[in-house]
Amino acid sequence: MQRARFPKVADTAHERRTHIIETTAALIAREGLAGISVRVVAEHAGCSRGLVEHYFRSKAELLEAANRWVNETYLARVAGAVGALGGLAALEARLRHLLPYTGQVLDEWRVRLEFWRQTGTNYSALADNNNEAFYAAYAQILADMRHARAHGEIPESVPVIEASELVLLLVIGIATACVGNELLRQPRPLDRRVEMILGMLKTGALGALRVGDPEIEY
Repeated sequence: MQRARFPKVADTAHERRTHIIETTAALIAREGLAGISVRVVAEHAGCSRGLVEHYFRSKAELLEAANRWVNETYLARVAGAVGALGGLAALEARLRHLLPYTGQVLDEWRVRLEFWRQTGTNYSALADNNNEAFYAAYAQILADMRHARAHGEIPESVPVIEASELVLLLVIGIATACVGNELLRQPRPLDRRVEMILGMLKTGALGALRVGDPEIEY
C-alpha cells in the first residue's frame, strides 16, 4: 500500500479525520487486523502518531470508525444508485453496487470479513456493526421485493420475507467467494449471478438459474 499525502494545514479537521479513517480501512483490507497499530496507520497516513491519537482516543475507536465508514460508504453508494427506482429494478441496482464489481467494493468486503472473523473476541462489537448494516440491507431488499410483488413482477408463490433473506445470503456468499477467486469477481461471472437471482425471483422456479453455460462461462 502506498503512503498517502496527509491533508494540508489549511484542510479541515473533518478532512484529516476522514483521511486517517480511509487509510485504516485500506490497511485492514490489505493486511488484516493483526498488522494494524496506531503507529502503522500514522506512517501510512503520512502524519505523526500523536495526530492520529488527537482524533481517536484509542485503537479500538479508530477501528470502529473505519468499520462504520465502510458500511456508510456502501449505504450511500447504493442509495445514489437506486434513487427513485422500485421493485426489481431497484433490487438489481442494489445487487450491482453490493457485489464486488470494483476494487473499492472488494476492499469493503475484505474489511467486513476481517471483523466478522473476530466474533467472540475484543473486536466482536465491531462485527456487530456489520450485522446492523446488513439488517438495513435486508430491510431494503425486502422493500424492493414487496414493491415487486405489488406490481406483478414476481409471482404470488414467492414468499418475499424468506426470498429476501435468501437473496442477502446469496450475495454474502458470492462476495465472500470473490475475495479469494479472481475469476468469479470479473464482470460477466458477477452479471450471471445477478441474472440468476432475478430470474429465480421473476419465475419462482429453480429452472431460471440456468443462465449461460456454466461449463464454459464461469
